[in-house]
Amino acid sequence: MRWRAFPVVAAALAVLTVMACAAAPMPDEMTRRPFDVQGHRGARGLLPENTLEAFERALELGVSTLELDLGVTRDRQVVVSHDRRINPKLCRHADGTPITDPPLLRDVTLSEVQAYDCGGLNPDRDHFPEPPRRNVAGARIPTLAEVFELAAATGDGEIRFNVETKIDPTVDDTVPLEDFVALVIGIVRQHDIGERVTVQSFEWRALELVKAEDPTLETVALLSPETLDPAWLNGLDPGSGPLGLLRAARSYVDVFSPYWRMVAPGSPQYRDSSVEEIQAAGFPVVPWTVNRRRQMEKMLALGVDGLITDYPDVLVDLLREQGVPIL
Repeated sequence: MRWRAFPVVAAALAVLTVMACAAAPMPDEMTRRPFDVQGHRGARGLLPENTLEAFERALELGVSTLELDLGVTRDRQVVVSHDRRINPKLCRHADGTPITDPPLLRDVTLSEVQAYDCGGLNPDRDHFPEPPRRNVAGARIPTLAEVFELAAATGDGEIRFNVETKIDPTVDDTVPLEDFVALVIGIVRQHDIGERVTVQSFEWRALELVKAEDPTLETVALLSPETLDPAWLNGLDPGSGPLGLLRAARSYVDVFSPYWRMVAPGSPQYRDSSVEEIQAAGFPVVPWTVNRRRQMEKMLALGVDGLITDYPDVLVDLLREQGVPIL
């Protein structure tokens, strides 16, 4: 199922509400449309992030989408990593010694990247208590192609992928953005799964480049309180608020993915536009990163189209309890 169906549904529901039509669906019925469960970095709260082990677990739990981060190595291989450097909190040398001078991904080859053990450390035991999280010694940084191949091996031809180009437009520490985008799209084309891939980024110029390279690929506009700046927003004025930004970027944005507190009324980070308003303007809303059941319940009550979570097991159980089908 493609996202573009949801704006039509959301807009229709908004019109019915305004007209106070007696046939308008009740709120609990509205939440029963298929919901997108996105496993953040696989299942970050359960297994080492962005590893094949985490993605395999997410698939076992029944997610609809694998959410993951991308970087590019010196030999122009697209790898799955949230950090633009080898992260010493996540990885260590193969012999178990700590990394004291972490290199940029763009400065090392794929073989060098995959020599690190990136599964034997828990970066934050307070945030990811053990259990339910467990380490997997020897887990390595995979390539994007390996994640696609893992999913294909499960036989699930419906699983989706939400891939993020990890780029900071204020720092020169990755390959050029144009190269980054072209490499990612090339791998998607090689696997012929463009209809199941969305490309997301906090750097909205990347989304415009994606659409220029392949208009059929869907894009996701990430937003956080820290990236409300024209440098991140492809030159757009953040003063126009989320809805104004999205309208201005309509030609290259399909889905809106804000930090969850930005669409939670009463939160200090709440912005002007409600979930309903954004959906009525034609954009599905998929907040990140929602980990506690109470937070998930709050987002479901707001009518969001999906959630990105470190704990897909909790979200899948909640949706089943509420009778909400998974996308």
